[in-house]
Amino acid sequence: MIKYLNSYYKILLKLKPNILYLDIDSFRADRFYGKTKTSKTPNIDSLLKSSTYFDQTIVSADGTIISLNSVFTGLFPYATGTRAIKLLFNNKNYIHLLQEFGYNIYGVIPKLTSLSPLFELCLNDNPTYDGGPPAKSLFDEVGQKIIDVFSTQMKGPWFYYAHIMDLHWPLNVPKQYDDSQFGMDKYDRIVSSIDYWIGKILDNVDLKNTIIIITADHGTHIPINDKNITSFEPKFKTGVKIGKRLIPTFAHPTIVRLLNFLRKSIRNIKLKQVNKNLSNYEKRSRLPYFTLSLFDESIRIPLLIAGYNMTSKIISQQIRSLDIFPTIMDMINGPNIENIHGKSLKHLIDGDESEAFPAYLHTIPYQDLSPQDMVGIRTSKYKYFRGSRNSSHNVNLYNLQIDPSENNNIAKNNPQLIKEFETMLTNMISNKNKYLENVGDTKGKDNLKKRISEKKSKLSLKE
Repeated sequence: MIKYLNSYYKILLKLKPNILYLDIDSFRADRFYGKTKTSKTPNIDSLLKSSTYFDQTIVSADGTIISLNSVFTGLFPYATGTRAIKLLFNNKNYIHLLQEFGYNIYGVIPKLTSLSPLFELCLNDNPTYDGGPPAKSLFDEVGQKIIDVFSTQMKGPWFYYAHIMDLHWPLNVPKQYDDSQFGMDKYDRIVSSIDYWIGKILDNVDLKNTIIIITADHGTHIPINDKNITSFEPKFKTGVKIGKRLIPTFAHPTIVRLLNFLRKSIRNIKLKQVNKNLSNYEKRSRLPYFTLSLFDESIRIPLLIAGYNMTSKIISQQIRSLDIFPTIMDMINGPNIENIHGKSLKHLIDGDESEAFPAYLHTIPYQDLSPQDMVGIRTSKYKYFRGSRNSSHNVNLYNLQIDPSENNNIAKNNPQLIKEFETMLTNMISNKNKYLENVGDTKGKDNLKKRISEKKSKLSLKE
C-alpha cells in the first residue's frame, strides 16, 4: 500500500507544470505592449500571440520590497504586518506554500540584504549576482547565469524566480543595442536587449509543461528626451578643480553648499523654460528615480501568462499584482491561502467575466517619515490618493478613462467623490486586523532551513 501511494505521489509530481517567473524590475506596462513603445521585441510579440496579457495590472507600491511583500502574501501593504524595506517571509506565503506542494525553488536574484529571505530558499548553488547600483545586467553575466541553472541543476516540478535589473536606475544600454532602430530612448533600447534574452531563456523551457510569468514589481519615470532633472544642472567641473587648489580645506564644505545652491537655482530657471509647454505627465517624467509616486507610470506593470496551453487574449479589466499567485495556485490545482486580498484570475483566462476589484496603493517607506508618503485607491475608472498621515494633504483624483496620463487633478471639483473614496480607504484599513492573522514570525525557521539544506544535499547526490 505504501509503495502504491509513493508511486501515485511521484506521478502527481510529474503532472504538475513547472513555473518560470521573470520579474523585470521597473518595467512599465506602456513599454511592454501598446502604441507608445518604440522597442524591437520579436520574442515578446510572438508570446503575445499565444498568451494571456493583462493590460491593467496594478502593483501595491512604487518600490520593490513593499510590492513583493504583497505579491508573495496576497495581501495589501497595510495587512502584511510590515513597512520595512526587507522581504517578510512569514508563516503564510506563496513560496513556502509551493514548497509544501512539492515544488523545488530555484532563482537568480540580486545579492541585496532586502531580498535575502528569497534567495536563501533557492536550491541552486550561487543564486545571486551583484545588485549594484548599478546592478549586473543580462549582458554582463546574469542572462547566462539564468540559462545555466536550466542545464545543470533543475529538478521538477520547479518554481524558478529570476529578478532582472536591466531597467532599474541607472540606465545602461548595451553597446550593440544603443541605436535608434532598437528604440527612441535609453529605456526602450534596453527593453529590446531584454527581449533578446527572453528568447534565449525560453529556448530552454518546455512551454507545454511550464507556466511562464513575465511581469514587474513596479514601474518608473522615463524622462522625456532622455533628460531628467539633473540634466539641467551645471557641473562646474573647472571651477571645482581650481577651487580645490586655491581655497583652504576648512572652507570646502561652505563652497560645496554654495555650489549646490547655484546648481539648483540655475536648474530651476532652465526647467521653467524647457517645461513651459509640457503636460503634467511630461514634467513628472523628469523627476529623480526615487521620487515617491502613485501615478500609473510607477504602479502599472505588464503581466503576461504564457505556456501551458494558454490562448491568445488581451484582458483590459483592472487586476492587481497580488492576484498573480492565487492564479498560479488555481492553475496547478494547488492549495491557497485563506483570508487574503488576492483573487484568482483563472476565470478571466477561461473567458468568464467578473467585477474588477479596487487596488490599494502605498508609496515605499523612507528611512525617516516623509511628507511625500502617499496612500490611495485605484479603480478601473478613478485614481484617488493623498498624504498618508493627513487626509487633506496632497489630495489627487483622476478620471482614468478620459485622462489616462493623469494630467488633470479633478479633486477640487468633486468633493463627493473624494468623500466616497476616503470612506472606502478608511474601511479597507480598518479591516486590517483580520488579515494580520496571516502574518508573523515564521514558524520553525530553523526546521525550514534544515529541510532546505537536506534537500540540497539529496539533489547534489542525485546529480
